[in-house]
Amino acid sequence: MKSSNYNFFFPYSETHSIAYNSLTNSLALIEEPNLAAFNDFLKDGTPLPPSLSDEMKKGAFLINDYINELDVIRFNMLRNRFTSDYLGFTIAPTSDCNFRCVYCYEKDVIDAKYMSEEIQDRIIDILLDRIKLISSFSVTWYGGEPLLALDVIENLSKRFIDICNENNVNYSAGIITNGYLLTRETLEKLNDLNITFYQVTLDGPPEIHNQKRPLADGGDTYDVIINNLVESYDLLPTVSLRINIDKNNMTAGDKIYELLKAKGLLEKIIPYYGKVSNDNDCYDQAECLNNCDFSSIEYDYALRTSDASKDTVVRYPSYKSNFCGADMLWAYVIDANGWLYKCWSDIGFEDKRIGSIADEFIATNDIYFKYLLFDPTIIEPCMSCNLLPICMGGCPYRRIEGNIDNCINYRYILDRCLANAANVLSSTRDETVDKITSEEE
Repeated sequence: MKSSNYNFFFPYSETHSIAYNSLTNSLALIEEPNLAAFNDFLKDGTPLPPSLSDEMKKGAFLINDYINELDVIRFNMLRNRFTSDYLGFTIAPTSDCNFRCVYCYEKDVIDAKYMSEEIQDRIIDILLDRIKLISSFSVTWYGGEPLLALDVIENLSKRFIDICNENNVNYSAGIITNGYLLTRETLEKLNDLNITFYQVTLDGPPEIHNQKRPLADGGDTYDVIINNLVESYDLLPTVSLRINIDKNNMTAGDKIYELLKAKGLLEKIIPYYGKVSNDNDCYDQAECLNNCDFSSIEYDYALRTSDASKDTVVRYPSYKSNFCGADMLWAYVIDANGWLYKCWSDIGFEDKRIGSIADEFIATNDIYFKYLLFDPTIIEPCMSCNLLPICMGGCPYRRIEGNIDNCINYRYILDRCLANAANVLSSTRDETVDKITSEEE
């Protein structure tokens, strides 16, 4: 037997430490004498008491000598990355936008292009080509501002739904919108189109938000967005309310949270912090937070805004087979002209295109291979990192761009997340966190 390479041990109380394994996502409390015994086993092979050995095996803290955990991770990555059972499209029905956000990474490629019927038909052709091979199909509507092209969303969504229903394929859809056009009338239409996920952005109270996210003509946007959310609250599914922060508005979310709470909107509208980044040289890097600082600020905000009465587990990590759609074979971004990309941060940039939906649906160029052939299980420092199973190399876009600050938030806050989970689980059930003991069963 040997120790897993993905074990973590953090102090928890006078009598126990937290034990966590990132490959199995196992969480336990281990008594200090037993942790000492485990450390002795690792140091000089001192045999473990049988009961302790059995308990350590349960969460894969202790594994068989023949197991190569990197092979396990690589197998799961390849199986998920190259699955043919799934198809995912991020579709920008227009490259136009009614906002001019100060940090927008698409600001240099905004134009009044709207998706033609020909491109829409070609998207349908691709779905029909794959429909007998897949069990699920997902769409994220993106932009520009997608609601400027509501007619395109309606046309394609109705066709998507009919095709999936006829072929017993699970269909899901969401939209990322600035919220300015999210009126009650529009929401009624979107609900009929099975759009069940929304992301809307507010960057703080009016004096901050209106400066960072003005209309194209410089006008204010805050009041319209808030009014849309309030007036259509009964129609809304869950809304992820993104609050983009940099060094100038690190506490901007507090007033947003208090507003949502006062208006009784927190059951459906979930505020969270997003990180302003200098993607495509869109913003002053000196104003951006580094990952370490952002991780701490974001987690503090998540704790403050979680419902303490529900003893909420906040930001517990999860296993990743791959990072996102950018490193999956059958996930693509399609712009209004029919150009294909692997990441929505690439949208609109000619040198980031991987093909065209108007041509044969084959994408084979350097950018494409950089996204799909990166293997963190064979490249340092990832292959030696015990966070690998919950990170998988970090954001593919930032990796390709050479961003050295690409580690996930858990590098900085894992101990806090696990302590939070242990506290919540220990207080809500008698035996929710297994206590590893050496007592004979």
